[in-house]
Amino acid sequence: RCFGTKCAGCAQGISPSDLVRRARSKVFHLNCFTCMMCNKQLSTGEELYIIDENNANVSDKETGSNENDDQNLGAKRRGPRTTIKAKQLETLKAAFAATPKPTRHIREQLAQET
Repeated sequence: RCFGTKCAGCAQGISPSDLVRRARSKVFHLNCFTCMMCNKQLSTGEELYIIDENNANVSDKETGSNENDDQNLGAKRRGPRTTIKAKQLETLKAAFAATPKPTRHIREQLAQET
């Protein structure tokens, strides 16, 4: 591949299906995201220092981020929505009207009933 994003570690091309890590404007394959000194593979959230291209100065602390798909950025993972039927809602409203803070035992009974 002559064009496209290249790994800052190995200088090889990065395909759209590859998992990557980013640090500032640099993009790395997961296996290439390692410490220059000890060769330890770095994980998401670890602090790192980025050395400028000319090795003259060291930048501020950065934390690596794991990116694999644009669709997952900033989105929480959620389960399916719960649908409550009218009869279940009536039962729950009646129970919470009687005791606004039901005990665990009462909540378990409500779960069985609804």
